[in-house]
Amino acid sequence: MTDKQHLPEISSRPVTFEVTEDDDEITVKHDLGRVPAGWLVIDSTEPYGIWRSGAMDKEKIVLTVDAEAGTQITVVVL
Repeated sequence: MTDKQHLPEISSRPVTFEVTEDDDEITVKHDLGRVPAGWLVIDSTEPYGIWRSGAMDKEKIVLTVDAEAGTQITVVVL
């Protein structure tokens, strides 16, 4: 049995962004009021690679995305 108290809560609204040809870093703003535990991709219209490429803080996370232009990706911040 898992102790659910140790699992991070999904506290942000879903954030959807579209990759453009110029995108390599995406800044995702959140309203958690704390440093996130991470993020989850919950939807994508195409295959992608995504990783954290900057600091996570109480306002935002910075992600690098490797995907074709026009790809829509939705994440939630934990």
